[in-house]
Amino acid sequence: MKPWFADSTIAITASCVLTLPFAVAVGCSDGSASSAAAGSNGGSSVTAGAPGIGGASASSATKASGSTATGGLPGSGGATSAGSKAGSGGLGSGGLGSGGKTVSGGATGSGGATGPGGSTGSGGLSALGGAKGPGGASGTGGATGSGGAKGLGGATGTGGTSGVGGASGNGCPSAGTAVTNVTINNTGPWNDTTGKHIQAHGGGLIKVCDTWYWFGEDKTLNTNGTGNFHAISCYASKDLVTWEHRNSVVTTSTDPVLNNTNRILERPKVIYNASTKLYVMWVHWDSESCTGASGAYCDSEAVVFTSPTVDGNYTYVKHFLPGGNASRDCTLWQEPDGTAYFISTGAPGQTSAGTFSQTQVYQLSSDYLDVANTTKIWANDTREAYAFWKANGKYYGISSGQTGWAPNQAAYLTSTGSLTGPWNNSFTGVGVNNSTWSSQPTYVIPVVGSQTTTYIYASDLWNSNNLSLSTYLWLPFTWDRSKWTLTYSAQWSINLATGVVN
Repeated sequence: MKPWFADSTIAITASCVLTLPFAVAVGCSDGSASSAAAGSNGGSSVTAGAPGIGGASASSATKASGSTATGGLPGSGGATSAGSKAGSGGLGSGGLGSGGKTVSGGATGSGGATGPGGSTGSGGLSALGGAKGPGGASGTGGATGSGGAKGLGGATGTGGTSGVGGASGNGCPSAGTAVTNVTINNTGPWNDTTGKHIQAHGGGLIKVCDTWYWFGEDKTLNTNGTGNFHAISCYASKDLVTWEHRNSVVTTSTDPVLNNTNRILERPKVIYNASTKLYVMWVHWDSESCTGASGAYCDSEAVVFTSPTVDGNYTYVKHFLPGGNASRDCTLWQEPDGTAYFISTGAPGQTSAGTFSQTQVYQLSSDYLDVANTTKIWANDTREAYAFWKANGKYYGISSGQTGWAPNQAAYLTSTGSLTGPWNNSFTGVGVNNSTWSSQPTYVIPVVGSQTTTYIYASDLWNSNNLSLSTYLWLPFTWDRSKWTLTYSAQWSINLATGVVN
């Protein structure tokens, strides 16, 4: 996200993947950065399978003065100007698919040898598509004890990221007892398991088996207000609270074209292609400064990377103008049948600094490496930081306005048809006082539980003077039968098994 005046001054090895939008059978990573992907996915939060990712919040680029509040208190909603700062793709929250499939939990354990005694072991109920419950312990003597009954996975929910449950037969490895009640602390330090600040700005999530993977921009070295590229990080968590840094999946050493101090990469999103068995990442590609042009962000393209494992080293494929259009803030979406889309702001000829208009939806080719066709969905709206989700049979897309670092209120549109429309043209704001607590959307995380599905608004709190200190704000959406609303909370809790916010 960059100020409007910047152009004139500065500016999971085995199976199933669950992206936070949709699912398709995919391979789970065993946790190692080099593990191979394979297998079919089990019950996903949404439809099982490859994840569809959501949009990211605008990021990087030199910013205008005035650092964005890092706290979650009401303040400016950091929308980015599509001008100077390459408005990195809007927080398009991953596409939600139909809720998570019911997955079987613990496998039946065999009872003990014949003799007096063998008690029947109970099978653990899998939490959130959960881990296998332990089978019955062998009884000493007695009739053969029957193993534990299979636990049921999360009830079907609407929308949400596709998740692969840890049920038997879905290719996902067995998991231990899952954490169910967790607390999101919006005033905390947002550190990883080593105590370092989480660097996953403008990010997106994908769920593989029982693990969420959070991809985002590593701004550790962006301490002086500039947003040039250094790395894209990948973190892993089983509870959305405890995050382990798994890998810097794209770095300046990934390919010579990235070893450029002028390069900008923003809003990475990842989905899984079940046919090619590759994780595919789309990112906003741009330049910090441009020869013969005022300001920055004069490339305004998309760049594609792939990896056989979710947290492995990604390989550069290409950068280009999708459908011949300029492209800045962006996100990805994946339907249950595997059809995938890239959404971004931009139009023909809009490759120089300035305000971007038009929101385009690009249906991707079968390998997800190119665009097949283009649909303009929001014709004249100057939006960025997209995030999408699906609930109650409708599609919702939230984004911010293009006002640089000045406050503006995130708002959403509704489609009663498909991702390509028809969309209504009346934005519904979320937040208060013309702001969404100084945040800018980057993704919508669906948590599909046995009782309900909760959609989490994931956003960035940008610090324009020192991007390395930028932090995050996650809040649960509330549906009041007529519209979606957000209420600020410094801390809030959710039961990951039931999906109920406490």
